[in-house]
Amino acid sequence: MLLHSCGPVFARPARLRHRTMLRPTRRLGIKTVPIKQKHLRPSYLAIILATTAPAALAQTADNPVILRKIVISNTSDPALKSVETYAAEAASTATRGLEGDLATTPRSVSVVSERQITDQAAGSVEDAIAYLPGVTVQTFGLDNRYDQYAIRGFDAQNAGIYRDGMPLRLFGWGAWRTETFGLERIEVLRGPTGSLYGANQPGGLVNAITKRPDFETGTELTTRVTEHGGAEVGIDTKGVFSDTLAYRFVGLTGETGTIFDEVDESRIYLAPSLTWSPTDRTNLTVFAQYQKDDVGDTYILAPQYGTQLPNPVLSYGNDFYTNNPNRNTIQTTQSYVGYEFDHTFDNGLTFRSRARYADNDWLNQTAYAGAFYSSAVLAGLPPVPNGIDTATLVDFDVDQRTKQISFDNALSTDVNFGAVTGTVMAGIDHYSADYDNTYAFGYGGTFFLQTGQITLLPGVPTTPAVTVESQDIKQTGLYVIGNLNVGDNLVVDAGLRHDRLDIDGSQNGVRQTNDQSFTSGHLGLSYALNEEITVYGNVAKSFALPPSGFSVTGQPLDVEESQSFELGARFRPLGTNSLLSIAVFDIRKTNTAQSVAGIPGAFEQVGEVRSRGVELEANYNFENGLSVLAGYTYIDGEITKDSANQGNALARIPEHAASLWLNYEVAQVPGLRAGIGARYTGARFSDSANTPAFELDDVTVFDASVTYSKNDWTATLAASNLTNESYVTYCNPASVSALPSPALAPQGAGCAFGAGRTVSFTLSRQF
Repeated sequence: MLLHSCGPVFARPARLRHRTMLRPTRRLGIKTVPIKQKHLRPSYLAIILATTAPAALAQTADNPVILRKIVISNTSDPALKSVETYAAEAASTATRGLEGDLATTPRSVSVVSERQITDQAAGSVEDAIAYLPGVTVQTFGLDNRYDQYAIRGFDAQNAGIYRDGMPLRLFGWGAWRTETFGLERIEVLRGPTGSLYGANQPGGLVNAITKRPDFETGTELTTRVTEHGGAEVGIDTKGVFSDTLAYRFVGLTGETGTIFDEVDESRIYLAPSLTWSPTDRTNLTVFAQYQKDDVGDTYILAPQYGTQLPNPVLSYGNDFYTNNPNRNTIQTTQSYVGYEFDHTFDNGLTFRSRARYADNDWLNQTAYAGAFYSSAVLAGLPPVPNGIDTATLVDFDVDQRTKQISFDNALSTDVNFGAVTGTVMAGIDHYSADYDNTYAFGYGGTFFLQTGQITLLPGVPTTPAVTVESQDIKQTGLYVIGNLNVGDNLVVDAGLRHDRLDIDGSQNGVRQTNDQSFTSGHLGLSYALNEEITVYGNVAKSFALPPSGFSVTGQPLDVEESQSFELGARFRPLGTNSLLSIAVFDIRKTNTAQSVAGIPGAFEQVGEVRSRGVELEANYNFENGLSVLAGYTYIDGEITKDSANQGNALARIPEHAASLWLNYEVAQVPGLRAGIGARYTGARFSDSANTPAFELDDVTVFDASVTYSKNDWTATLAASNLTNESYVTYCNPASVSALPSPALAPQGAGCAFGAGRTVSFTLSRQF
């Protein structure tokens, strides 16, 4: 939520990554000789540019070009640093940590810059990616417990959450909550990712990149208040201890309200890091994070009669609270520690090593509305038609701890063989998760929505049903990937990976083990038609973790498999980092589990889901100060094989979606910029059965912000859902098991609203 702090550069020899930065470039119209950067010093670079630039410019005098500014950083390739505009030039997620030019990478990848996060006051990853094509957010309504989103029609919040290229997966209810103030940028890779990262849903993944030391000095202090009350204060400070040792510390603490009067939130976030670069060939970064959250439950179900449908008794807005306000605590403590190490040997071989240990404690004590009906039935009277005014509360308790360990070791080398240049990398990575959880559901009382009174009905048992479960998951993968330039026009991106899965779990004493293996692969090609237009295509084979359950023979289920292809084109105007993209994709996921009639708890893996569509994306910076972010998505999502829902549309996925964000830097008032945006989500069904009563209307919400900077001070006033549009994003049937008596019949579904209006003011000072 803060601007990137830029201080004076410490005078030291800058370390350069192993990828070649000065490659032959068709875009600039200048032929250069690839230079091995690991031995290159800034002074040598200046000499090279001074001696070669005049001759090169003379050769192109009839066709002048705009040379891009090159910034040298000790911690990352220049194109991967936090950019000062919305448009980035490169991303690392699609190439597993190697620099990849966005214009020539033969996969769909988008970058959300720190500037965009700041201007849109995105308080979560879900907020930050809401303007990207192919992404559907708030798939289950407003829910501050964790981010919930789908990519290309497939839910991605469970497995597709990554931090710095390593997974932070969701098990049970213990998800990872991300503080956006600690992020440098967010990268979204769309399409199957098994050949790069192992098990994932085929829609794609979201990779949040943490702020790191960069051998610059500077401090930024910030404070943020919202219309719902409370305040947060934060600090982002970085500097150097010596010419080889740099530090950074990001911290934030505060309390804030929500759209619900009954729910407040508090957070403590601490993120120190150190980078040691003893030579231009060696770099070690050690980092840690601690985050403690105390939040109320904002996942609220209101009666469908009174939200989507008419109710003669009550109507409900997006700030109506149906949970028990006196039983409303979610406390989470998440922490991790890790390192990143790179060393380039004399022969040009580079060793890369990453590791992280992460721990997540999750304590949940809430009560939610599980069923709705008319209060008249409690007095033995006929229910008021559609007059839903009563809810049965379900007490919901969770005590969960999840430990996750990741490490990745790889060797990479530059390739220079005739017309072929680039990088090849081979490695082994391992991920393990140890998950222990005790959770319980029980009768929590009868809630009279008109009065707010909660009463325990006599004779209704309140003893909760307790479940104790644990799971130990291990994933080990061997991989090789290559990113090669063939001549001046062709880029080949390929990968092959073999994974071994070992899963050992139990629930209430019943143990299940499941050992699987799978080989993933992808091949992508991009070709430059001219200096500005590139076309590309890719095919991929991937997999997801096995579904829970057993086959009819009592065996554990196999992994879900997916195949995909994608075709696309990109246009980058000469001399800019703006980018226009179009992609056409087709993804098929097979081996989905279907229940077997007459055999409770048994499944057959005969299901199939298809998602195909078109994505358009524009990230354009005009010279007059106008920046445009635009996206459009068409998804034809269908359940193609299923005993009950074959031919139906995918749940919660709109056929059409679009977004537009305009940001203008006012030349007449230096330091002033204003932004306004709109997000359109088309009609969709809330369930796989495509129940007509659960069809959700299309909706458009508007966002806006104004930022003014002067004398190292920056103030931002931002609003999301500016008009406080009240809209439903999810509905589900009433839970019959939540009813206090079998004599009661649920008389309507529960629906969740999308996020209401949030206005915030942020003031920061840079030193």
